[in-house]
Amino acid sequence: MKRIMFFIFSVLAVLFMNMPFSGRAEAAYVAVIPIDINVDQVERATDFNGYYWDMMVERFKYPEYELLDDEKVAAAIPEEGLKSYDKATLAKVADQVGAQIVVAMSLEKVSETPKTFMREPTVDCFMKGQLASLNTLTGKYYYKKINYNERIEEVLTVRNDWQQNAFADFLRRGLNRTLEYDKKKVNFK
Repeated sequence: MKRIMFFIFSVLAVLFMNMPFSGRAEAAYVAVIPIDINVDQVERATDFNGYYWDMMVERFKYPEYELLDDEKVAAAIPEEGLKSYDKATLAKVADQVGAQIVVAMSLEKVSETPKTFMREPTVDCFMKGQLASLNTLTGKYYYKKINYNERIEEVLTVRNDWQQNAFADFLRRGLNRTLEYDKKKVNFK
């Protein structure tokens, strides 16, 4: 009898230790506006589109965030795209789709210009665009005009994709600044 009671007690103890005692917060809904790329000025437009979506899926993982359906988000955006990346425009999109977080980005120009007159051949790298995000839970709004200029040695372009690195840095920094919050004070509803 002691062994049976000990077994039952052990099973119940394991169950109670692994069960959460409080309810789980709901996921924050995220509206990711498709990246607006000027295909005439950006050579690798499909690559940037892939980088953008990969980072969004990686950053907004499920139990904490839930990405809204692309079709639902696209229905809230005018056909010509967002005219402005200001707080009011992003708040309007958030209201229309029921999102707590909205992210939008555009790339207007990406170029590489080789410079061979220097001692070592170099490449002038240039990236221009915009990044905006709004977190309605915390009220944080982030807007950044992207004007990236760098001169790197041509040898480094063989093993290093400066375009992907610069793009990822801007996007990661923008998302982190918008999503910073004190988890104890914010109640996801």
